[in-house]
Amino acid sequence: MFSAYAPALVDYIYMIDRYPTRGGHSVIKKTSKSPGGAGCNVAHNIASLGIKASIYTTLGRDEDAEYFIRNTAAEVVAKFTDRKTGRVHVFVDKDGERTFFVEPNAAGKPFVKVQGGEFLYLDPFPSEKSFGLQREAAEKFDGFVILNPGFPYVHLGYEALKPLLDSTHMLILSSDEFSMLNVEVVDLLKHVDYLIVTQGRLGSVCYTRKGESYRADAFKAKVVDATGAGDAFAAGFIYGFIMDYPVDVCLKLGNFCGAYNVERVGARNFPSPKTIKDFLATVLR
Repeated sequence: MFSAYAPALVDYIYMIDRYPTRGGHSVIKKTSKSPGGAGCNVAHNIASLGIKASIYTTLGRDEDAEYFIRNTAAEVVAKFTDRKTGRVHVFVDKDGERTFFVEPNAAGKPFVKVQGGEFLYLDPFPSEKSFGLQREAAEKFDGFVILNPGFPYVHLGYEALKPLLDSTHMLILSSDEFSMLNVEVVDLLKHVDYLIVTQGRLGSVCYTRKGESYRADAFKAKVVDATGAGDAFAAGFIYGFIMDYPVDVCLKLGNFCGAYNVERVGARNFPSPKTIKDFLATVLR
């Protein structure tokens, strides 16, 4: 039902005391490892809630690939395009702020074809080929296309992004990404049916082509690690959308999942099916 065309990455996470000045040093207080990749996180989280989900991606011929597959709830449909699987070195300070250093490896060679599904989620690969390949996949996909362009595609600018937006039904942006595009909401709604903008501590908002707008407040959370917060939000919102909940409920669920994630280390800390069920019961009461 749900397909993600997205880079498979393994996160190597380093909890540090502080970010050093250039040429300085910092202390690594704790290290951990987690399967990652934004779109893969979304598919994994959705699969954990019982939705059939597949990831179309590329992997290396190494232990990281085995680790990624073993720890991913969604079906992994992969081409092996490199010796090494893509890696991200994530440095997280005491305030939960993170900085990423990416080793593309196999993720830099995104040569895999999407086969079926009702919903297609697009997340950029760290490759110059990514935009053209995902645009082609979106144009050919016979279903509902969701785009989370992130900074890689937003940096291309609105004009360059238009051809992909024309094959997109739902666009998910952070407030920073929306600002970088330097356009109005109405401009984006000429291309997509739903525009969702996450706003951190201010919550999230959804605009529709029909002229509707919805807003939901954020939940209070003690931030330990912000890695994967946007992915958790997207998974919560999309799950609600697939289950045909009202848009305002989808926003609340997305915010809840994002808050749950940031209170834990790693990108794949997602509420259990029971926790989701209990939350929805309070919202729908």
